[in-house]
Amino acid sequence: MKNKRKTPTQEDDAEQQRVPDSVMEAARSASGGRSAPVVSGDAGEAPQRYFRVPFARPAGQSPDQPKGWWYAHFDGQWIGRQIDMLPGQKPILLVAGKDDMSMCELNLEETGLTRKKGAEILPRQFEDLWARHNGPSYERPANRI
Repeated sequence: MKNKRKTPTQEDDAEQQRVPDSVMEAARSASGGRSAPVVSGDAGEAPQRYFRVPFARPAGQSPDQPKGWWYAHFDGQWIGRQIDMLPGQKPILLVAGKDDMSMCELNLEETGLTRKKGAEILPRQFEDLWARHNGPSYERPANRI
């Protein structure tokens, strides 16, 4: 028997969602004005920035249902690690270079996260959560073989 695939459903779209809707909306409505890039202390080393945003998935959840959290570690302009924490589910930990097809595909500027009040968190907050859920150690892209 053939496994026929019909048109994608709303459930399929929710399963494939890589980033919260609020981040995608910010990317779509980004104005022509660009924010200045963050400069790291060491020349040649990309700044490390960490963010937390409310995450509602799957689409169509009732407003009473608790929201999850989407955590992101940006290594320079690109995401290095991502954590999806949804109510009633085991946290999903993703690493760039391994889980790219499931991660946010926008660069930091496109996400609008740097302009979103209260979204940036301390590195320790992200690292504690990553370690608590047994996330693999992070290897910077320059150090990968």
